[in-house]
Amino acid sequence: MQTTSPRTKIKRLNGDSLTPILIFRRLQGKHKFLLESSAQHEEAGRFSFIGVNPRKTYKGIGQQIQEYAHKTGKMYTHSGDLFVLLKRLMPRISNTTQFPFSGGAVGYIGHGSTTMLADDTVALPDAYFHVYETIIVFDHVTDEVTLIYTNIDAEKQEPDLEELAQQLVNGDVCDEADCHYQLLDTPVHQQFTTAFQTIQASLNEEITRIVLPKHYVANLQGDAFSLYRQLRKKKPAAYMYYVEFDDHVVLGTSPESFIQVKGEQVIATPTEGIYPRGATKGEDLANERKLSEHTEVRKSHAVLVSAMQQELQSVCFRDSVQVMDAMRIVRSKHALHMTTRIEGQLLPMLHALDVLAVTMPPFSVTGIPKEQVAQYLEKWPYTAGIFGGALGFIGFNGHLDFALTGQSIVVKNETMHMQSMITVTKYTDVFTALQQVQEEEQTFLQLLARNGGQSE
Repeated sequence: MQTTSPRTKIKRLNGDSLTPILIFRRLQGKHKFLLESSAQHEEAGRFSFIGVNPRKTYKGIGQQIQEYAHKTGKMYTHSGDLFVLLKRLMPRISNTTQFPFSGGAVGYIGHGSTTMLADDTVALPDAYFHVYETIIVFDHVTDEVTLIYTNIDAEKQEPDLEELAQQLVNGDVCDEADCHYQLLDTPVHQQFTTAFQTIQASLNEEITRIVLPKHYVANLQGDAFSLYRQLRKKKPAAYMYYVEFDDHVVLGTSPESFIQVKGEQVIATPTEGIYPRGATKGEDLANERKLSEHTEVRKSHAVLVSAMQQELQSVCFRDSVQVMDAMRIVRSKHALHMTTRIEGQLLPMLHALDVLAVTMPPFSVTGIPKEQVAQYLEKWPYTAGIFGGALGFIGFNGHLDFALTGQSIVVKNETMHMQSMITVTKYTDVFTALQQVQEEEQTFLQLLARNGGQSE
């Protein structure tokens, strides 16, 4: 057992017979989470993080945050601006380790109304975070497992890390469950078509395109974690996540981190532009060239990067905001993605959450100023909610790492809620666009159905 500070305890295990999935399945308790990467994505995400039984939960709706203390069962209500409250409530403890995350808050921040799902009776909070004192870190390079406990209230009682280690090594695993799903019809109402055409008519020379969300749903029978396991096989990525909340689960994958804060260093990775992988290495290289040389994609990507630089200059020293790696092509299993890395130095009086606040969608998915985006989204019958937000961690040490949740799956009440994106320009045909996204929705579900979850 190692002590790195008066409040932090660490225990290390040889993890060559373990995996993040096995660790997750052996953990006993509530509100489990898995933020996963893999060895093949060492540059982007070397570590996976697992946790269970949070100390506190913060649930934000509108201008209020409910704080629930799991040990005492007490509930507290705080009123005010969402980000201001989160900055005030998030524990801040110096627990320096070599890991990017060694304890803190895991959860999401959405965008727009809480009634974002297809059924108006289903509502999700605007923000939802669990605070974990004990987490498990899996190093995909060394196969080492590290158990870290941080006492956020300076109490004498501490969890038994030896007992937890035995649970991970020798714990029982339930039989693997299966999952079945069936896509539900979501008819296009006249309101949908009218809103689409209204937004299209208001585009101009300054704003030539806007990306809008379209939600679709499917019945799910079986285990949500089995669905996640199938998703990670079919769409592996540097960032994969599965987080349990009181009445829903959020799971998904993302090719890149969206925003990171490490001490004073701020790293943004805007992603715009996608192209399918080739069947051979030669086709892959040819497709990469096509994406890199695609004029419209490069223009759209440049607009997004320029807007991101302007947003970061409001929270960083202006001269420190620099493009470090422009229009780089990143490979995932099924697609090529164009990304750019932007770095800056955080202003000393600001919090990592200030960076997340200024870079949050809808800016991140449109590349145009938030006040202008709002005028368009007010005309749209669907609000993005969690799908227009980001999910990740806020560490006790102030570090932050979030990925966009546009490609997430939300499971609630035996229903899968998903989102596809519709890009609107002056020349977009509404019926053709809807047909295309419906085909994409079917393709995505068929992908999940192969060799795992079954589509009925």
